[in-house]
This record gives sequence, C-alpha cells and structure tokens, in this order.
Amino acid sequence: MRKYTIPSLFRRCIWLAYISSDALAIYALATLFNRHVRAGRGGRYDDDDAVVKATSLEVLWAPLLLVHLGGRDEITAFDIQDNELWTRHTVTVVSQVTVALYAFYKSWPGDADRRLLLSAIMLFISGVINFCEKPWALRNASMNRLVAVSSVIRGQRIEPGVWERCFTEIEGSYRHCCWEKDEPAAGADPEAATAAAAVERARRTFLSSMDQVQVILSDISLLATVGNKEKKHFLEQLSPGVDMTDWLRRAFEIIYTRANVVHAPFYEACDLLLLRALYIIAIVLFAMGRKQGYNATDVKLTYVFMVFTAVLDALGVFISRLVYWLMSMSTTPALCMTLPEYNLIDSVAHRMVPVKGCLLNCVTGLGYEDYSTGRRSWSPTVAEFVVSKLLRPGRVEGLDLTSYRSLTKYNWILGDELRVVQGGGGGGTDDDQMKMVRTSLRDSPFDESVLLWHIATDLCFFNLITSTDTVATLRDICTMMISNYMGYLLKFRPEMLMTGSRPQLFTLTMGDLEKLLKEKKMSTPLSRRQAVWEIKASVEEDDHSPALIRDAYKLADELLRQDQETRWELMHRVWMGMLCYSASMCRGYLHAKSLGEGGEFLSYVWIVISLKGAKTLADKLQMSDEANTSGRPPEEDPEEDIRRMFHSARP
Repeated sequence: MRKYTIPSLFRRCIWLAYISSDALAIYALATLFNRHVRAGRGGRYDDDDAVVKATSLEVLWAPLLLVHLGGRDEITAFDIQDNELWTRHTVTVVSQVTVALYAFYKSWPGDADRRLLLSAIMLFISGVINFCEKPWALRNASMNRLVAVSSVIRGQRIEPGVWERCFTEIEGSYRHCCWEKDEPAAGADPEAATAAAAVERARRTFLSSMDQVQVILSDISLLATVGNKEKKHFLEQLSPGVDMTDWLRRAFEIIYTRANVVHAPFYEACDLLLLRALYIIAIVLFAMGRKQGYNATDVKLTYVFMVFTAVLDALGVFISRLVYWLMSMSTTPALCMTLPEYNLIDSVAHRMVPVKGCLLNCVTGLGYEDYSTGRRSWSPTVAEFVVSKLLRPGRVEGLDLTSYRSLTKYNWILGDELRVVQGGGGGGTDDDQMKMVRTSLRDSPFDESVLLWHIATDLCFFNLITSTDTVATLRDICTMMISNYMGYLLKFRPEMLMTGSRPQLFTLTMGDLEKLLKEKKMSTPLSRRQAVWEIKASVEEDDHSPALIRDAYKLADELLRQDQETRWELMHRVWMGMLCYSASMCRGYLHAKSLGEGGEFLSYVWIVISLKGAKTLADKLQMSDEANTSGRPPEEDPEEDIRRMFHSARP
C-alpha cells in the first residue's frame, strides 16, 4: 500500500503498527519469561508438575516472537533515517537473541520430550535467521551503500570475493547493465574488433535507467560520473512515452523493503529453502511429540502460532503481490502522481469562519488549522501534461534550469515573443510596463517570487473570461494546480522547494490578508472569489498595504494588461520554469525520503529532468557553469501541444 498515494490516516496507522510491533513482541517475550521465573520459584501454583508442563510449552513461543521481531519483507524501514540506524538494530538483535537463548536454556526442563526440544531448536534457528535479515537489509539500503553503483560505471568494478558475493550479489538484470565486458572473437582482426567494439559500446546501454535513478537518489552527479562526452554511451535514452512510475516503485523497494537483499544467494538459500524446511520439521516434530499432561488450550494455541507464522513467512510475498494487484486495479494514484494543493487566499477565507466545537478549538489551538487539499481527478492529467513537455527531445538536455529567471536568449522556457513582452528582447514594449514581472523573476528571492506569483495567479484567475477552447482550459487548470502545489511546498515542504525557503512568509502574508479583510469588517464567511475581489479593492484604496501584497497586486495588474492568451501562456511557462528549477535544486536524499511518505510530484519531475540530462544540484556543485551547458532549446510546436493536451485530457 505504501507504494501508492494512500490517505494520510492509513499511513499513520501503518506507522503506528510499525513502531508498536517491536515493542509488543519484546513485551510478550519479557512477560513469557517472567511467568516462568515466578512459576519456577513456586509462585501461586499448587501443582508443580502442571507448572513445569505449562511453562515448558510456553517457552516454545519465544522463537516465534523472534520471527515477528524480524518484521516483514515489505516494511523494513518506514522512514529513510531507519536505514542509517542499522547498527542499533544489530545491537538489538544480539541482545534479544542472547536473552532469549539464555532464558530458554534455563527454562527448558531436562526431562521434557526431546522431539519438543528439537522442534524448539528448529524454531530458534528460523527466528534468529529472520531476525538478522532486518539489520542486513537496513545496512544495504543506507546511503553509503547505495552509492556503490557509481563505482562500476567506468569499468572500475572490483570483483567481490566468494564470501562477499554470497551477501551482496544482486539481480542479474541490474548487473549486466552496470558491467559488460567486450571480448573480441577468436581470430578476428584486432583493429576491426576494436572498431566494432566501439560501435557496440555506443549502441549498448552500460547504465540502465534504474541504475541512474539509484545514482541520483544517492546525491551523485551523473554528469561528473560519466562525463559529458561519454554520457551517450553510458546512459539509456528516454522515449517520450516512457512510464517512470515503475522505476519509482523499484527505488522505493530498494530503500524501504528487503528488495536490496532478496537476490543475494545467502538470502535465497535461507528464505526459500532453509526456513521453509525448518518450519515443516518443527511442526512435524511438535505433532509427533508427547503432549500428555499439557493443557489442551496451550497445545492448540501453539499449533496456531506455529502454523500461522510459517504460512505468513512462506506466503508473505504472494499476499503482497495480491495487495499490489488490487491497488493497481483501483483508482488509487501511483507514487508521486498527485499534486496536493494549498491556496493562500482560500485558506484566509476559511480562517475567517469562526471555529465551533471544543474539539475543533483544541485542534486549532495546537496549530493544526491549516491543511492541504487536492483535485485527484485532475492530478494524473496535469502530471502527464507536464511530463510530456519535459520528455520532448531536446527540451532540457544539458540545460541549466536557472535560466528561466533570465530574460536573455538562453532562457529555456520562454520564447522570443514572451521575452519581448517582458521587456527582455530589446524592444517592442515599454520597460516600465512589465517592471514587476522582471523584478519578481530576476531580483526577488525564490520563495518570495513563488508567493508573489501565487497571489498574482489567483488575482488573474478570477478575471479569466470563460473560454470554449479546450486547450486553453487545460493549460489554465494546469497553471493553477502548479501554483497551488508550489504554495503547498512552501507551506508544508519548504526544504524540498528550495534550501533556505521561509515558510513563515506564508504565515505572515496570511496574517496580513486576514487583518486587511477584518479592517473592512468582513467577518461573514467568504468565498475565494469574494476574498480576491475584497483584497484587490483594499489594495487599490490603501497605499500603505503590506509590501508583498502590494507587489503581488502590481504583478497581477501588469499581467492583466496583456491579452488573455499571452497572459496565461506567460504564467504557465513561468510556473513550469519554477517547478523544474525547484526540482533540480532539491537534494536526492530529500526525494528518496519523500518516497517513504507517499512521494511528491516534484520527485517525479526531478527524475525526468535528471535522466533527460538537465543540470541538478549535484551537477552544479560538482561541475563548472560552462560544463555541459547547451544552448537554447527548440521552440515548442503549438500544434503538438494541442495534440498532447487532448491526449492528456482523455479519461
């Protein structure tokens, strides 16, 4: 379920089950042996033989609790920080196994049936193996281990030893993409073989798309790793219709499940052969053992625990695949394919409504009055529309996405006509006519620029004349959803929007707008449209309104002077530039962390632009500004945009 965008309530329940499962198993283990200690000392029992019989059977439950302490394959880590704590889990394994073995040794009666003893030993072996697999998987999913792929790209791989291969060998479909050796045929001309090898090397993929995803999630620069000249030889090219949701799911599995160890020979031998055989042998030995004198209820419960644990461990993969199939058949959005929205003016309008009820007052007092919304029905359409533009050949390859803020010919997102409209083309329009547009892009901090354009987009939206043009309608909805999504990032995920973003800008501006509306004695519930018109009227009447709100009004006023098509095309391209720039400047670690929290659409955009060759934060830090900087991208074809928009709008 975590590989889909599920409601936050379900995710909280999974988190609660994850953190309480270990505590519950440890508590049960401690209670089990405390009962035996009290019974061994006389306790409150009268029949000593019955006490020994009961407690010796209960001791069989201890190895089963070790199995449950090992966790499930599908949820090794809930948060990415759990992987970095693998040493703590290792200490937990050693301590819990040592305590369980010592208590079992001291508790098991010497005259008990040896078949029951052998059954307990089989269960202990399976429990210890299952318990040890969790810290092993956490260690392999830590960031220091994920960067290992980058060492094999240029043929610098050191072949692991036999012991290391047993624990680190990965799936063959990953391996042959990372490491392929060219060997000339026997008797062939060396020069011809060299030329043929060069052609084959240029044609063949050395680093698959999944390997590239793993590299960039580890904050490794692809440009620095493969080099500018060799990148076409090593990197797999993306086709315009490629679906990257499967890559995101596999990246999620590598980081948050045991997918990084399931193909190791040692794991396959233990999990597929040894553990199943141990469960069968333990159940058979328990069934054959003498159980006279034992409580019938304890015997039945032991059967239930053993069979349930064996079935859950053996059929866990099939149950997960069944759940995955059911989720894929439903309308649940895929990972990173939703755009949560947060609109500033809409939130101010909601805050003007008095809160009623003690419970709501308590929640509001704790600071939980803000929440995000989203139009799930439109999210897939908007996401496909955005990604289809980025996947267009030659669109973002080798580009520095910071150029969206400049008004030169190297601006990657604005065409010549829009640059001239802004006064960046050297003529055609009075410079003062679009002064605020240029200032908001070139001179304002990024977080402030996002907030300015967010408010201005709302002010322009309610001046939109209803159009029957389907293309314009889809573009306008896409623009509004990106604006609200960027507002959501600034408010709730400022670390992903941009390092150093200030979420308090949202809070302060919200307070200024609320104060502005209260000064006009607008205490009745307001719609978003009414709030927009009241804000515009207040700014027009009062020259001393807050600076950011006044600048946003000036920006909207400059945009409204343009015709509708130019205005919305400019806003759409500016928001696309902001979205891609924010994605490229976010660390791979934060994108990897967001996968465990349901994923962000920003991560999807980041995957696309990274694999298409645009400069990311790692590339900018590792390489100079001149390295791999392409010229201006080709102009967009309006007819192709129409076809893509209609295709995206289809259900």
